Amino acid sequence: MRAVKKPTVAERRAEILEVTCEVVIERGFAATRIADVAKRLGVSSSLIHYHFDSKEQLLAEAFAHYARKDVAEMEAEVQAAPSAVAQLDRVIQNYVPEGSGDVEWMLWIDGWGEALRNPMMRKISQELDEQSAGLVERVIRHGVDVGEFVCADPAAAATRLTSVVDGLAVQFAAHDGMMNRDQFIEHVRTLAAWEVGLTPGALRENDDPVSPRLGAPSPATDTALRRLVSSYCDAVVRRDAEAFGDCWTADATWDLGKPVHGREAIVGLFQKALAGYTWLVQTAPNAVFEVDEAGGTGTGRVMISEQFHAKKGGAGSLAAVYHDRYERVAGTWLFTERRIETISGG
Repeated sequence: MRAVKKPTVAERRAEILEVTCEVVIERGFAATRIADVAKRLGVSSSLIHYHFDSKEQLLAEAFAHYARKDVAEMEAEVQAAPSAVAQLDRVIQNYVPEGSGDVEWMLWIDGWGEALRNPMMRKISQELDEQSAGLVERVIRHGVDVGEFVCADPAAAATRLTSVVDGLAVQFAAHDGMMNRDQFIEHVRTLAAWEVGLTPGALRENDDPVSPRLGAPSPATDTALRRLVSSYCDAVVRRDAEAFGDCWTADATWDLGKPVHGREAIVGLFQKALAGYTWLVQTAPNAVFEVDEAGGTGTGRVMISEQFHAKKGGAGSLAAVYHDRYERVAGTWLFTERRIETISGG
């Protein structure tokens, strides 16, 4: 007969911790005894004591074992989201309890209570709470870095968000009828949106991640697009070819009546066109944008007004509308297409 492989010390400890979590979920931390764990495993209590010095250590390490897996799984799912907006909403969807019987949250809530009496549990509980807040902070910082969020203090925002979820979770789990999960998520989305310069609707759009939706830009994106338009006008006024080129994606299209493709060709046309003017002042008094925040794309209609002095023809003016397409590249919004529609002058 083949000999049964004896589990290693690490394997046995992991098995004990897994079973301890099962017992705690059923009985709670306070009512769980080492004898209960031993009975569930079919071993003697002395074997448990061989691996863990005390019940307090066993409970603390079991909580850490379970909660760290929970945090790691949530982090992996969040990192797989395609944008910072989607990451933030995925944090919310994962963090908010599934219901009053959510096993993970039952363990977290009971763990907080046990931390009041068990110094080992208190230390681990604090560490895990800091890890959760740290994940939210990293998502917010990433959103700020790529231009999707506006937040002056991501660490403070993460603390407020996780604290609100923790508090509402206790109410949600302990009391029937206070709110359903959809209402819970909306409460958290509202606060999250306020913290990062979005509207709750921008997060809600991630309920249907398959279908990209164009809508009003977040305040951060609106500011970025208006800055792009202003940079374009400023480059025209200053005749700065380098700054003008920086406004476009590498494969962009500029259509002044005949499309030109590619940043290099666009800059060449810009230099050729400006050579015919003594001076030219361009402003953009009005702009309307629609964006897909998650996909990093958008469209816009931008009114432009020009006053100029042509080398041949003298002074003149132009009123026109640019029909634009935008793309977010490495956190920066750029033109990927501009097509002019002249209203008067020229």
